[in-house]
Amino acid sequence: MTLAQRYTSIRRAAYEPATDRDALTVGFHTLEFPEFVAAQVLDLANLGRTGRARLQTPPTRQLDALLQALDLRLGVLPRPVAASAGARTWLYCPEDAGEPLPVPILLRLLEFWIEEIGSEHPEEASRVGEALHAKTPVWQKKEISLTRCHTSDGGTAQPTSLQYLLMTQYFARQIQKLLPYDSGEQVLHFRSVARGARQQGAELMSQPLFHDDEQGRWWFSVTVTVTLHTVPFHPLPRVHLHFGVRRWATHPDPKTGLVRLGYRRSSTVYLRPVASWLPGIPVSDRYSVAHVAKHGDEHAWRQGDPAKLMQRLALNARPFPDPAELMSDPERWFAGERGVDALIAYSSPMGQHGVGSGFMSHERSRLVEWAEQALLPDLTRVPDLTRSQLPANKPSNARQGGSEERTAAAKEELRRTRRASVAALYTEWSGAPEFTARLLWRTERTRDEAILALAEVFGLEGDGGANEVAVQAHDRSGRGEPVLLQWRTPELVVTLSCLRLDNGLTDSLDVPWEPARDRADRASRALGKRRVDMGEFLAKNGADAAVPSVALVEIHGRTVFRGRNDPKFALRLGATDSGVVTQFVTTPSSRRAEKELPAAAESSWVDALRQLGATVMPRTDVPAGLPNGVQYLAVWTATKARGASARSAKGKFPVAVLVRPGTGDSSEILGWDAEAVEGMGAWIVYPRYLTRLPTLAAVSVHDLADTGEREESWFDRPRNREEQQSATEEFLHRVLSSAEVRGTPTVLLVDAQNIRNLWTWVQDGEVHRDIIRTGVAPAGRLNPWLRLVRVRTGDRRETPQWWGLADGDGANGLPANLWKSTTPEDGRIFYSTTPKASTAQSSAVAAHKLQSRQIRRGGRKGEPTIDVDRPAWNPGLVEIAVLGCHPDDGDDPHALAMAVHQLRQAPDYRDALGRPLPLHLARKAQEYILPMREAEEDDEADVPEALNTEVSRS
Repeated sequence: MTLAQRYTSIRRAAYEPATDRDALTVGFHTLEFPEFVAAQVLDLANLGRTGRARLQTPPTRQLDALLQALDLRLGVLPRPVAASAGARTWLYCPEDAGEPLPVPILLRLLEFWIEEIGSEHPEEASRVGEALHAKTPVWQKKEISLTRCHTSDGGTAQPTSLQYLLMTQYFARQIQKLLPYDSGEQVLHFRSVARGARQQGAELMSQPLFHDDEQGRWWFSVTVTVTLHTVPFHPLPRVHLHFGVRRWATHPDPKTGLVRLGYRRSSTVYLRPVASWLPGIPVSDRYSVAHVAKHGDEHAWRQGDPAKLMQRLALNARPFPDPAELMSDPERWFAGERGVDALIAYSSPMGQHGVGSGFMSHERSRLVEWAEQALLPDLTRVPDLTRSQLPANKPSNARQGGSEERTAAAKEELRRTRRASVAALYTEWSGAPEFTARLLWRTERTRDEAILALAEVFGLEGDGGANEVAVQAHDRSGRGEPVLLQWRTPELVVTLSCLRLDNGLTDSLDVPWEPARDRADRASRALGKRRVDMGEFLAKNGADAAVPSVALVEIHGRTVFRGRNDPKFALRLGATDSGVVTQFVTTPSSRRAEKELPAAAESSWVDALRQLGATVMPRTDVPAGLPNGVQYLAVWTATKARGASARSAKGKFPVAVLVRPGTGDSSEILGWDAEAVEGMGAWIVYPRYLTRLPTLAAVSVHDLADTGEREESWFDRPRNREEQQSATEEFLHRVLSSAEVRGTPTVLLVDAQNIRNLWTWVQDGEVHRDIIRTGVAPAGRLNPWLRLVRVRTGDRRETPQWWGLADGDGANGLPANLWKSTTPEDGRIFYSTTPKASTAQSSAVAAHKLQSRQIRRGGRKGEPTIDVDRPAWNPGLVEIAVLGCHPDDGDDPHALAMAVHQLRQAPDYRDALGRPLPLHLARKAQEYILPMREAEEDDEADVPEALNTEVSRS
């Protein structure tokens, strides 16, 4: 028997300037933006625009992308960033790359850009073009330090905007100079990729590679991204390397003959000319990024992309991809034989792909080791992290594995605890331990599985009388005529009210997208009508806002609904009007979905119970260093907007959830109602808080419609960034001053990426150790009862990729634990890793996509295999920064970090959470404010692959 590898340390793909070397200084040719025509260009762009549709700055994104695509040597600092950094130095060309882009060619590109902006106003565009030649820009020479940077008053490195651009591009070029990566079966040649104005760092991408299976040939490339980051209280910046897989669309939909796009989505296309289009500069080896979108029945390049300008440059010299041709025959443009490489990035609406996403830990560690040669000796790898020596890294009531008997006993204890929790809640709310849930069903299969799942969740014996109910009774059930099933246990009476959905409740809202005029009113009426209908449906079944309850609703999969016609949010709002919290289960639409239905139904019931506050809290197992009776206050900023995606975000709403472990009643989980007690604010039980959120967040149905009408007001009370920051800090001040918090040992938990733009104090460059600032008061020492912990996930690559270091010739793996640094200045920063998700247990850490390997275990041990088709799954590295505590009074930052790590391991979740449970519960409030969906990026590399995302499986 082979013993499992025990990893005592983990390594990160993170590097910092070597302290034993002088700062890296590089010479550049620099050129300032032609500001003397900026105002005229802005006026030209605003012709025909009125109101809020008017631009505030010249639209330079298309021009920046074009310059990066055509001249791989250029670093382009976006004009708004350049302006905020001081002098508007715009273009940077390394001196060792030769003479920079000739000014006459640059002027001609600027003319193309101006002509494109003024395509509907040629005379005005011509006048702006003439003014461009009034003052010729001149390249200057400048020495720039790439690695030396200032530190904040709090001791954190503060790189400049220029360093974020040039340092990452410099080391990306150094990687390109290495000998190609040779896996033994694949040799990778990397080219650079132009980055967007809002995308940090530099990116390289390999040539397309293929994988053949019975369904045909599938293509993919390897990507490496170089990004720059900081860590609180650490004086040196850090460079992260991230390796990933970008898959290419190659198989058109047989029904249409075109690559399938999601409804109202665009597809990312990577373009690279294989011959120079501009005299005097070398052929670009850099990919530009454009997007193909469908407008009506036609495909076209998206407005503002560089593709339109590149198409003008091509003229008749070489073919340029026509969007329709590209979508009908993607492979034709792979080899550059037509003068341009054009690669369509795969996204999930295109169907299944024969290549799995990401790399597993061992293969990724080899790729990183190859790339890091280019970073040395100017950078050095950060020290490895060591395993926490605290005796327990799991809560005392964590799920138990091991033998079947041990697992079964742990599961039964979880069910008993769940029954007792729900019994305590309903005894407090209604005077008796009697729980009634509602099942709103569409299909018999889902109804039957949901009944069995409820019995499984509570550990109930029998079917509650389901076998005695006639089919006709179920068919007749509906408004006011439920089929009632009941179970009795020593702790709790469980009643399930089964109701067949009627009146098209879960059908599409059927809001026509055209015409654009009055679209908001149409959406408003449809949503309002469905909301009222849902409220009436539940009210006729006895729903009472005085006693919180739950409903499990069967609904079509979201692919059935086009645009904003998904009724889920309208149903949720209607349920809140009757005091009912909701969870949804999807009608299976495939064999795989049918197979997963029992687990999905069980998961949905457990999620529904959590919304009642019936969550089994992790009992943290930390022997010392924490105050007695500690509670956890999580603050999350939710999005309130007109549209139904993160990209339509127009306003923020702060959410606060207080978790008080051990109270054993409904006050264990509370939410902050800012309008309670005549506007003074008060804590209320979590389910009531969820049902109050649509009112508290002031999301009117009119605001939910993504109208596309430029003149329409999009938010009830528009606020600029400064006003929202002030409002968030005032919210924090009121919450921290509440009676339930003040004087009680409290850990304030926040998420870095979520809150730092509105609570700037927790930004790396602002924060000071053991000091806090909220409201209008100046920063000061933490109150004796308060601690501040900030969590940061791998979103935007802000925590590095990692792997456990194996002994000898073992495979570098993915150990779970809390990890700490060996350097004293990082004594407040810890890292949390958790086991692979239950759905990814079969993913081998030794899996390889770039070469075959020998199977190590099982009946096929010793046989060769390759894992190109297998998706990789790597738990994300979660940073836990103890920003504020009281070491002189016995607080141990290590113990605080371990408690937060254990809070990611809630007993009634099958898998670990991406964030500690209090933050997870605060984040879930978003579902009652806006029907947000997780952003599905067209560009896979922009989504850190295989992160440990929050799951809700029981």
